Amino acid sequence: MPRKPRKYQITESLYYHIVNRGVIRQTIFHDKIDAREFIEILKQYKIREETEIYHWCLMGNHYHLVLKLKNPERISKLIGGIQQVYAQYHHKRYHTAGRLFGSRFKSQVIEDEDYLLVCGRYVERNPVRAKLVKNAWDWADSSAKYYVSGKKDKITDKNPQWSDDSSQEYKKWLEKETEEDVELFHGPGTVIKLKGKESKRLIIDGRIVGHKKGRKTIRPRYNIFRSGEMPSNILE
Repeated sequence: MPRKPRKYQITESLYYHIVNRGVIRQTIFHDKIDAREFIEILKQYKIREETEIYHWCLMGNHYHLVLKLKNPERISKLIGGIQQVYAQYHHKRYHTAGRLFGSRFKSQVIEDEDYLLVCGRYVERNPVRAKLVKNAWDWADSSAKYYVSGKKDKITDKNPQWSDDSSQEYKKWLEKETEEDVELFHGPGTVIKLKGKESKRLIIDGRIVGHKKGRKTIRPRYNIFRSGEMPSNILE
């Protein structure tokens, strides 16, 4: 049976963790010029689709976005548009052709706002886990610098869950990541604690799975992504 369009799978949540890689893990950002181009495209679509981007990070062969959509049903329009425009730029600059990104971007629904900051920390610490930098704020192409320096980058909107304006406090927050935090956003889905519930459920591709149906448990049948792996190519 063919997969349903993504718009029929999303929930009422307005918060999403978006990830996509280059097809067969190929490099999509070769240098800082490429990164700047992608950022400019993000700025344009952020305004066009009335989107708030709280955290983001560009790696050599993939990217992460933590965002809020005014109209969740337009998530495919937003990400598809960004990727299409960037692919056109990439093909023109490098004389390439064909598909640049994976066929379907990966979306993790953030049902509980308490996880919004934890997800942002996971995203911003990608270069640290990959041993590319010692501190998350040393990576040029992520939102970590915005929170630490306070300098606006025209992309990052302040996470509504972060009330402290101290750069030192944010540095401490970034360094507090645990293995349990990483597992929430790395693997075959995302374990999200739904509001008002003691139990946890698994969100895959915008759908709740792993919830009880009678005495049986519906289990996920496929992996969504592995976003914490070392990229094969990186920005210098």
